This record gives sequence, structure tokens and C-alpha cells, in this order.
Amino acid sequence: MKNKIIKSIITITVGLTVVGSGSVSVNAASWHKGTPKSLQGKWQAQWYTRDGGPTKYLKVIRTSISKKNVNSYETGYIKGKRGSSDMSRPIAMNAKYKYLGKHTYQITGKALSTTYTFKAKWYSHNKIKISDKYETHYFHRY
Repeated sequence: MKNKIIKSIITITVGLTVVGSGSVSVNAASWHKGTPKSLQGKWQAQWYTRDGGPTKYLKVIRTSISKKNVNSYETGYIKGKRGSSDMSRPIAMNAKYKYLGKHTYQITGKALSTTYTFKAKWYSHNKIKISDKYETHYFHRY
């Protein structure tokens, strides 16, 4: 009789231990410091023209992605004269990123006094797409 009680207590204890230690889904830290290594480097969007009334405006966006920062600048040409724009996006200082799946990352960082967030998709060693709520551009290494 004692033997049956001891066996049943052990069986119940082992059963509760197995059931209680079921798979617990743990999310690893989804936000990582810096920028994804696959996106780091110097990138340039294709030159494109935009009609600005009687003159055409030619512009290019160049983006540099380092380990911690994303810097961009836009250069434009009107009637052969070079000028820079104040619309340089994306910019993210002390960046952090989250992997969204399918080679897509969400990157966020400080831009002056605000937080700037954008998505970057890696296509190949030489091609990425960067999009924010305003516009989307495809970039190639230069």
C-alpha cells in the first residue's frame, strides 16, 4: 500500500514538473544598439529630375550608415549651379534597430530634438530601399 502511494506521488510530481516546464516563449531583446551590419556603408540614390516650373531641378541623395549613426545629404543642381537642400533624410544619431523579417529593419534615432524612424530593406550587397512616411528611395553603393 505504501509503495503504491509513493509511486503515485512521484508520478504526480514528475507529471506536474513536465507540464509546468512547458515551452515558455521568450522574446529576445527586439531592439538592438547601432545599425545592422548589412546596411553599413555609403549609399547613393539615383539622380532624378523634378520640374520646378521653367527650370529643371536635378538632385541626388547620399546616405552614409555607420555603426551608430545614419547621415544623409541631398545635393541639387539648378541651371548647372550646385546647391544643398535642407530636406536631408534619413538622419539618426545613436541609432537602434529592430528586425522586422524578410531583410527589413526599422531604424530609429535622434535627429536634432526629435526622434526619426524609418524602414530599410536589404536587397543585395549593392542595393537597399529606405522609406519613411514622406518618401521612398532605392540606394546603391558608391
